[in-house]
Amino acid sequence: MKFNLSSNGPRTSIKQVKAFCHRIILILLILIAITFYAYLYFHYTTPILMYHSFDESKTKNFAAVSKDNFYKQMKFIKEKGYKVIPLNDYCCMLKDENPVPRNLVVITIDDGYKDNLEAIKILKDFNFPATLFVTINRIGKPEFLTDGDIRSILKETRITIGSHTMTHPELWKLSDAQLKNEISDSKYSLERQFKTKVETIAYPGGAYDERTLREIKNANYLCACTTNRGSSKKIDLFSLRRIKATEHDTNFSLWAKLSGFYNVFKKPKKPH
Repeated sequence: MKFNLSSNGPRTSIKQVKAFCHRIILILLILIAITFYAYLYFHYTTPILMYHSFDESKTKNFAAVSKDNFYKQMKFIKEKGYKVIPLNDYCCMLKDENPVPRNLVVITIDDGYKDNLEAIKILKDFNFPATLFVTINRIGKPEFLTDGDIRSILKETRITIGSHTMTHPELWKLSDAQLKNEISDSKYSLERQFKTKVETIAYPGGAYDERTLREIKNANYLCACTTNRGSSKKIDLFSLRRIKATEHDTNFSLWAKLSGFYNVFKKPKKPH
C-alpha cells in the first residue's frame, strides 16, 4: 500500500479550511445584516417631535429649546427634504391603514406656554403645521397663552390644537368621574371655546392606564400621544410614542431622531 504524502498536502488543507471558515463568517455577517435591516424596516415609525418651552433661560434644567436652535432644527428639516404633516393627517393614515411614506415628520408642542409664540412664528415662516396641546385651566395664566393668542394662532397659521386635559393631572390616579372630566370635558370645552374640532390629546407626563384608554376612545378622539412610554414598540393610535427634541440636537442627533428608527433603540417606559 502506497501513500501520497506530498509536503504541500497538509498546507493546502489548512488553507482550504481557513478559506471555508472565512466564507462561513462572511455569510453569517451578511445574514445578520439582512436580519437587522429587516428588523429596522418593519419597526420604522414616523418621528413625532415633542417640544415644550422655547425660553432660552430654561434650557439647562427644563425641556426647553432656544428660539435660535429651534429655527436651525426647522431649517434642517426643510433643507433635508422631510415633509412635515399635521398629527391629524398622520393618525388618519394609521386609522385607515394607508401606506405611510418614509420622509414624514410630525411636530407637537405641549402645555401652551406664552413663549410658544416665538416658535409658532418660525413654524409659520417655514409653512409647517404642528399640534399645540393646551391645558385648559392654564389658558390666560401668567407665562401661558391667552384666549386671544390661541384664536390668532388658529386663524393665521397651520397650527391645530389638541387637549392636554383640564388641569394636567396624573390621569391614572384619578377616579372615573375625574378622568371623564379631564379627558372628555376638556375636548368639548376646547371645541366650544375656539370653534374648532379637537381630535387629539397628549397624556400629561405621558402616563396612562387601561381606564384612560377606554375614556379616550369613548370621547371619540382620533388618537393620543404619550412620551416614550408604552408597554411595547408597536404603533398604537392611542399611545403614540414621541421623541423629545432638546437644545443639544444638532444636525447629526436630529438626523438620528428623524430617521424613523430612533425609538427602536429606546426602551419603552411603563405607561404609569
